[in-house]
Amino acid sequence: MRADLPSGTVTFLFTDVESSTKLLHELGVEGYAQALAEHRRLIREACARHDGVEVDTQGDAFFFAFPSAPGGLAAAQEMTEALTSGPIQVRIGLHTGTPLLTDEGYVGDDVHFGARVAASSHGGQIVCSRATRDAVDGFHLTDLGEHWLKDIEAAVSIFQLGEGSFPPLKTISNTNLPRPASSFIGRDAELSEALSRIEGGARLVTLTGPGGSGKTRLALEAAATLVPEYKAGVFWVGLASLRDPALVTETISQTLGAKDGLAEHIAERELLLLLDNLEQVIEAAPELSELLSVCPNLTLLVTSRELLRIQGEVEYPVPPLAEPEAVSLFCERAQVEPTDEIAELCARLDNLPLAVELAAARTKALSVAQILERLSQRLDLLKGGRDVDPRQQTLRATIEWSYDLLSPEEQQLFARLSVFASGCTLEAAEEVADADLDTLQSLVERSLLRFSSERYWMLETIREYAAERMEESREAENLRQRHAEWFLAVAERAEPELTRVDQAIWLSRLETENGNFRTALTYLRGQPFTDLMLRVAGALFRFWFVRGYLREGAKWLDDSLAANGAEASEPRAKALGAAAQLAYRLGAYERAKAINAEAMLVCRTLGDRAGIGRTLNRLADLAEAEDDLDEAESLWTRSAAIARETGDRFGLAIATGNLGSLMLTRSDYERAVTLTEESLAVFRALGHVHGTAVALENLGSAAVREGRYSDAVPLLRESIVLYQHLGSPVYLAGALAELATVAAMQEDAVAAARLFGAVDSLLDKTGGTLSPDSRQLHDRVVASVRARVGREIFEVAWAEGRSKGLEGALEFALDGNVDA
Repeated sequence: MRADLPSGTVTFLFTDVESSTKLLHELGVEGYAQALAEHRRLIREACARHDGVEVDTQGDAFFFAFPSAPGGLAAAQEMTEALTSGPIQVRIGLHTGTPLLTDEGYVGDDVHFGARVAASSHGGQIVCSRATRDAVDGFHLTDLGEHWLKDIEAAVSIFQLGEGSFPPLKTISNTNLPRPASSFIGRDAELSEALSRIEGGARLVTLTGPGGSGKTRLALEAAATLVPEYKAGVFWVGLASLRDPALVTETISQTLGAKDGLAEHIAERELLLLLDNLEQVIEAAPELSELLSVCPNLTLLVTSRELLRIQGEVEYPVPPLAEPEAVSLFCERAQVEPTDEIAELCARLDNLPLAVELAAARTKALSVAQILERLSQRLDLLKGGRDVDPRQQTLRATIEWSYDLLSPEEQQLFARLSVFASGCTLEAAEEVADADLDTLQSLVERSLLRFSSERYWMLETIREYAAERMEESREAENLRQRHAEWFLAVAERAEPELTRVDQAIWLSRLETENGNFRTALTYLRGQPFTDLMLRVAGALFRFWFVRGYLREGAKWLDDSLAANGAEASEPRAKALGAAAQLAYRLGAYERAKAINAEAMLVCRTLGDRAGIGRTLNRLADLAEAEDDLDEAESLWTRSAAIARETGDRFGLAIATGNLGSLMLTRSDYERAVTLTEESLAVFRALGHVHGTAVALENLGSAAVREGRYSDAVPLLRESIVLYQHLGSPVYLAGALAELATVAAMQEDAVAAARLFGAVDSLLDKTGGTLSPDSRQLHDRVVASVRARVGREIFEVAWAEGRSKGLEGALEFALDGNVDA
């Protein structure tokens, strides 16, 4: 037993460097090593001054124990201040408890809990548990509220030292539920009833009701309440912009990051999906029924204006607000005190949440009495209909009334903005709809338009009404064409960026606009100027490819090719190449061959030698997939020759890189290195980050197989940094596996086991696989490491690597733990 470790009531302090991989990239290996050493010195000195004892250190993370909570907080404050002027910032967490002290150190839940508290913070931020807060006086601690921490059963209170401004704590992250823009008023009984259906064992609960009845808001609140109950997470899937039922499961797959089939990804995971606005793609119901049947721990919470009518469905009809709740909603939105007139107005609005909000938005210009008088006249006109839900009549009348109060300019812009299926930026609104900022702001103030995250958007019910007004105008056709042309420009502007350093930023932008791309493609499909559809689909190929929209992308490309006829053109050649690549990735090899044959014909008709070379490259991919390596080598060689002849540098880099990979598989390492170095030089010159990363990894792999470990480490580390910036976890797994092999060969078997555990976790989460050659080497080395250290030590190190996840693996791999 370590005699220097404090016992009894102990305060634990954990530190970790924020964004260490980014710092490594910015400072370089030597610069980062110097900064890391200085950070370690400052932390150790601060802790020593307050009787802190170093329990453990791994990479750039520290674990200290203090005999008192004030000493721990004082040390945390001192080290944070000392580090302020340097490049490194650390996140710090403290927890006070009574752990068991053994020969191996501290044992018990307090250690685990303290680490989780620390992991929730940000660089420069000091947080602590309630137990630490209660054990100190004289420190200004800000209550950050209750939070759910990974593997901790109940919500816990977390406090921050000082009043500094930081992003939200990084607590439970297995949910993507959007943050509602407004508070949740009333609905306690409805929330309880909706939850009781799920808690009672229902696996498909559908919240039904007309637009504006509050289905989505109630569902979000119910889903948020259930987050702790589902180990694999609670996820929101917005379906309002979809019109093709075939895209429902693909949209769910994209949300979850499922790569090799949605059912296979979910399997037995305890998961809840909130499918929002399903009514316009209700034909997807049988697929959802099948998904429920093969995924025993999946629960679906659905909002829809109609039932799915499949086995096991339990309906919860969302009622209007109770009168006091409707009055409270009106008063909060209008910032007024409750009155009998407000109660009467809400009753006339059937206590529908959206109708109440629209009326409240008018209190700046009209008194409640005036609103009641004018709106009552409109409501009376609609009474007596037999086939329409009375609540839907009420809502429509309220929207019409709000619309009629707009100026002509506001009415025109309101209708025009309905052309955007998934909202828009200010620039898009100005260019497509001739919007001006004052009119946009006016629509926001009247609750007919929403603004968040620098985007303008409409609730679906309101957008439907606005779209009717657009159709009645003479502008609909012109607006759709302008909309399509704008998003063609967005796609073509983004396309070259999808291979560069800022790829992740551009992918996120395209994801946000995906509903608009779908709308534009749907419109263009029926137009005579179909080359625009080919251009949009061709420009979006890499977005679909990277984000996993393989089937949807293939469908749009097929549609655009079918609509365009067979006339040879550059957009057609590009779309054919993209369609062939997606067919290959989907395993439809015969389809890919047929598309490539047409692509070859078009390229020859156009005299496009570079296009012929790239088509040969895709045919080589197919030959390799069918184990005809000699044919693959011949085709890649021809492709590279044409690329040199035509000056197609990108095509040359691809072909020579693929030849290098093939030589690596054949153990011809000298040729592999020569070809890959040629590919690397071209990719670097082009600024093609992904190609550069792949080439570096392949050079590192060749060095590993030849036993040149000091050459392999810097190559693999650089590839890992680039993959991280691109957000390519599958490729990261391959590079980390090679680095783990280096650790094993350098007799650091424990480090190798940790890295192999991280690789295993990454492949599990992404559904990815290693190449056959890498898998064979991986399995051999893992078996060797296990035999060398013994099963028990191996499993502990492996589990540690899995538990630390991607960030932990990257920090371990890049912070000098594997020697060059």
